[in-house]
Amino acid sequence: MVQVVSAVEENDWNDFLHSCEAATIYHTPAWKMFLVKTFAYEPHYLFALNETGKIIALLPLFSIKSKVTGSRLCSVPFAHLCGYIGDNRAFNTVMDEALLLYGQLGLDYLEIRSTVAARGFITENKFNTYILELSPAPEKTWKKLNSNAKRNVKRAAKMEVSAEATKNREDLRTFYELNCINKRDIGVPCHPWPFFTNLFDILGDYAHLYVAKHDGKIVGGGIMLCYKNTALYAYGASSPENLKYYPYYSYIWKCIEDFCRSGYLIFDFGRSDTGNAGLIEFKKRWGTAEKKLYYSCYPGSPRSIGHNRASVKLRLAARAINTMPMIVYKKLSDITFQHFG
Repeated sequence: MVQVVSAVEENDWNDFLHSCEAATIYHTPAWKMFLVKTFAYEPHYLFALNETGKIIALLPLFSIKSKVTGSRLCSVPFAHLCGYIGDNRAFNTVMDEALLLYGQLGLDYLEIRSTVAARGFITENKFNTYILELSPAPEKTWKKLNSNAKRNVKRAAKMEVSAEATKNREDLRTFYELNCINKRDIGVPCHPWPFFTNLFDILGDYAHLYVAKHDGKIVGGGIMLCYKNTALYAYGASSPENLKYYPYYSYIWKCIEDFCRSGYLIFDFGRSDTGNAGLIEFKKRWGTAEKKLYYSCYPGSPRSIGHNRASVKLRLAARAINTMPMIVYKKLSDITFQHFG
C-alpha cells in the first residue's frame, strides 16, 4: 500500500535521491529552501512511502500566484527539467494527490516539467537542452568540439584571457551586473541580486562560479550547478564590449576541463527555446547531443510566460525594457522576476 505525505526527514530524502537515477538538483532539499527563501513560494511536496515507511517516489510542487503569468502549481520553478521520480507503481497515487491539490488551491493550471502521458495533461516540446558527454581526460572531450569552438578557445588563450573558479562575493556581484546588462538588452527581467547570493549560500558546493578575465578585469562568467554525475550550465553573462575576447569560450572550456578531472560524466548546456537558432548553434559547437524537453500542463496547453515568448505583449514589453535606465530596470526586475519561474 502506498501512502503520500508532505514531509519527511531530510536524511531519508537525500538517501532516496542518491538511489534514484532520475533525481536532479531540482529535487533536493537545498533547491526547495532556495526557492522558499528567495521568492516565498509555497511548497507542496508529495512523497510516496511504501508499507515500511521508505520513500519510493517524489513529486515536488510549488504554488505561484501571479496575475502576470497565471497562478499555477509548478514542478518546479526555475528548473529546465523536473517532474515525478521514483517507483512507477506509485505514479497514479501521487498524481491523484497532485490533481486534488490543484483543485483545492483553485489555481489556473498545473505544470510539470517532464512528460505526463495521461490524465488529461497536454505535453509539448518548445525547449531542448544540449548534452556533452565527458571523459576523465579533458583531451578526449576536446576532440568532440567542432573546429569553430576549438579555434575560439585558442583565440581567447592567445589574447591572454584567463578563466578560473571563484567564490569571491565581489566577483559574484560583477557577474550579477553583467547579467543585468545582458538581460536588459534581450528585453526580459533580470535575476535579483538575492537570487545569486541565496543560490551560493544555500546550495553551497552544488554551485560554482567561473569567470573569464582580461587584464585582470572580469569580462564574462558562468554559474554551474553540479549534482551527482551532472554539471549544468545554469547562467551565463558577458561584457558586450568585450565579446572580442571570446569570454564564453574561455570559461566554458575551463569548466569542462575541471569537471572532466573531477569525474563528472555529463555537461548539460541548459535549456534553449527551439526557435533560438543562434544559441542552439553555439551549444552544438561543443560536440553536444540534442535532448528534447517536454513540459506537461493540465488542463490544456502550457500557458506560462516561458511558453509564449513570441506574444505581442512580450515584444512590446521587451522594447520598453531595452530603453530603461538601469536603476529603474533593476527595481522592476526585483518586483516582477518571481512571476517568471
